[in-house]
Amino acid sequence: MERSVDSLWRTRSSTFWRGALPYFRYIVQSGLPGVTIMLLLAGLAGYGMLLRNMPAAFPITLVGVAVLTPLICWSPLRTWLREADVVFLVPREAQLPSYLRRSFRYNGMGILAAVLLMCGIYIPLYIAAHGQTSSIVIVAAALLLKLLHMGAAWRERQLVHAGSRRSIRLLRWSATAVGVAALLHTEIWKTAIYLAVVCFLFGLLYLRMPRYPIPWLLLIEEEKRTRRRYDVFFGAFTDVPTESAAVKSRRYASWIAGRIRYRRENAFVYLYSFTLIRTELGGILLRLTGLGVFTGMLSAYSGLWSGWGSAGVCILFVWLSGVQLSALTQAHRHSVWRHVYPLPEQTRYDAVVRVDRLAALLCAIIIWLPQILLLPSQGFTVQALTALVLSLLYVLALRPGGVKRKLVFDPDED
Repeated sequence: MERSVDSLWRTRSSTFWRGALPYFRYIVQSGLPGVTIMLLLAGLAGYGMLLRNMPAAFPITLVGVAVLTPLICWSPLRTWLREADVVFLVPREAQLPSYLRRSFRYNGMGILAAVLLMCGIYIPLYIAAHGQTSSIVIVAAALLLKLLHMGAAWRERQLVHAGSRRSIRLLRWSATAVGVAALLHTEIWKTAIYLAVVCFLFGLLYLRMPRYPIPWLLLIEEEKRTRRRYDVFFGAFTDVPTESAAVKSRRYASWIAGRIRYRRENAFVYLYSFTLIRTELGGILLRLTGLGVFTGMLSAYSGLWSGWGSAGVCILFVWLSGVQLSALTQAHRHSVWRHVYPLPEQTRYDAVVRVDRLAALLCAIIIWLPQILLLPSQGFTVQALTALVLSLLYVLALRPGGVKRKLVFDPDED
């Protein structure tokens, strides 16, 4: 390999995005961008109403911790590394720092911009709630913390033991949440002392733990995981050729599929249930549902648009979870094993529809919970019930037909 590692990085990056570009056409055709724009406009209008009518007991510090901590702590790293690099790039490991610097710049600029954007969204809310910390101090502290976390995340990737990585990451996120709360709620000198002590202690921890100069296997696995997430997202809109899916046990959810009876007619139900629970699709769906619950809590707490805005947020996230869940129709579509076992193809279609309906219904109910818990106490019971009725109408009446259309037999599969 004679070309420089810098040119290799550029080639791999452009190759990935050229391959992903055609899928964005299907996303545009699905109507998702239009709905997203409508959501942004509705959110801006509701946000303006919240600023003008700020409740006296609004939990401004808790909201700040919830929206700023994940962006500050989360430090993804796209390296474009593949399994073959263990053979072909390891001999050039001395040149890899130049390669990795490009990855740090590529990811760092995007995540720093995201932190700035979130600060721009949150600070007007903080000022309206009469926060005591200067806006400039909040932005500067958030950017500084983000830079520190990028370096800390790299140190964690270098650690030899997976258990140490998980423990340090949990400590880092917890300490940052406390630091963000202190930044928003206490004097700045107290926050500075706390952060200085925490940084010193974490520095000692990172120095004393064994680490690799370049964690090849971890970086390759992280890149594969990121690619799978893109595949799952694109798979919600069109058929996507994917690599082998990562499998996680997720014991907190696997018991649900474990209760399926061992019968011939449940064979595909069992398969697709565990496919949903144990693959990346299940992880994305869980995160999206959690985001829907959090957003629903904020909109319902503020009584957005007399409760109708909150109901709209609920319905939107129910729809988004359904869009993502549509990727389940592509699972095992090209697997040879379903042609080997003597099971009618129609049973596979019925199983996908059944699993999709139950999963969408469960997500819809969870996303709707903040509406029934917070809206009736403000006199918006009708709005909460409307959100439930429309969500159930979408899940039980509209979605099954769309799922069946995606499962129409394709002669190219043979």
